[in-house]
Amino acid sequence: MLLALCAVTVIDVVGRYVFNAPIGGADELTIFLMAIGVYAVFPRICWREEHVCVDIVDLFYPRRWIAPRQAALNLLAAALLALVTWRMWFLAGRLMDDGEVTMYLRLPKGPLAYFFVAMCAVATLALAANVVRYALGRGPLLAATPARPAPH
Repeated sequence: MLLALCAVTVIDVVGRYVFNAPIGGADELTIFLMAIGVYAVFPRICWREEHVCVDIVDLFYPRRWIAPRQAALNLLAAALLALVTWRMWFLAGRLMDDGEVTMYLRLPKGPLAYFFVAMCAVATLALAANVVRYALGRGPLLAATPARPAPH
């Protein structure tokens, strides 16, 4: 997917500036490929908790509170993402029913939307699984956070 994105970009730029003949619909292809790239890795990011975050207080946060905090955050995130997935399901169905396509290349939007729904559903399950992992003391951040030595 990334290779295809690079190829489309290179061919479009060379065609545009060297031959004065850009690829028709290159912007649509770029949008599709970027969206696929983002949603394809979404479940893995959720499973490994590799989200962008600001961890200013983590240096001072007691290790014993990490699991309950992360379990609560993952539960909240799973609930919210389940709501987003549910609403996206309806949107994808509407795109399919209406036969919505892109303007230039006439690519159908519905199947792509269903792919987004599937990836969001898997990500929701990953977040829910993280709640269980933290309850068992094996969450992703517990392995990444070294235990501090006890004060003397």
